[in-house]
Amino acid sequence: MRFSRSLTVPAFLVTLSCRQGERRPVRAPSPSLAGTWHAVEFVNPRAADSIHRWPLGRMPHAYLVYDGTGHVFFQAVSGLAANPDARGHWSAVDSAALRELLASASAYFGTYVVDAGAGSVLHRIEGEIPPNLGTTEIATPYEFRGDTLILGRDSSAHWRFVRVRAVSPSNDVTARRSRRPHE
Repeated sequence: MRFSRSLTVPAFLVTLSCRQGERRPVRAPSPSLAGTWHAVEFVNPRAADSIHRWPLGRMPHAYLVYDGTGHVFFQAVSGLAANPDARGHWSAVDSAALRELLASASAYFGTYVVDAGAGSVLHRIEGEIPPNLGTTEIATPYEFRGDTLILGRDSSAHWRFVRVRAVSPSNDVTARRSRRPHE
């Protein structure tokens, strides 16, 4: 018994070292949708004028979040909703201004399912503002170009998002200190 154990351990180590030396192709992991994405563009390339081509402006204010539990969150503002002077003043405005405010903001939440083989993501909308036309599921083609996520097709209306990188707490404190006026 003692003899077989002493041969088994060295044989295992030799086998392990040989396997580690083998060259097997390593597949790069495919990018994941999970994370926080900042919008850099929403464009309708077929539109004839710039207002309809970039309905949220050339630099939209929007975030898209896919979490690891299969939930998706989206928020975008433009026009009046993106105006910092409008903050806190919406309750005293007339109905026309409220309509403008509602038209300049978009938000939804729900769940998502990725079909990597088809290159599409299905959003199942559970709630949104403003309410859409009863659409509860939206299947959207997606692709990655480096660290950029493109939802939709380049030839039709589409979004471009860049992944938001986490800021370490020490860097965040340093950044806040550097913005303070010097005493």
